[in-house]
Amino acid sequence: MKFSEFFNEENHLCNFSEEQIKEIFDLDEVKALDNNEFEKQRVFWLSQYMVGNVSEPFEDIKKLEPADQRRVFETWIDLVKDVDTLKPMMKSILMDFIQGKAV
Repeated sequence: MKFSEFFNEENHLCNFSEEQIKEIFDLDEVKALDNNEFEKQRVFWLSQYMVGNVSEPFEDIKKLEPADQRRVFETWIDLVKDVDTLKPMMKSILMDFIQGKAV
């Protein structure tokens, strides 16, 4: 996926400066993304999460098959290189997706 397609007005990443994007995200992983609708949807959900809207993307992701849920979160993990961003994200995912399930 081209940087301009990742960082655009179709998702909430346009709320971040280019410097913030470079600090938070692995741009090589961005380039490795396919430019298809499912990838764009994953980026959109991530952008929602990044601006503080956690419930909507999680509700949408919960509607997916487990394998697709895993692919969404694997993509997020691959894209986010900043540990200070990634740690709370993973804790949030664990709390929302694992809580109440037998492990």
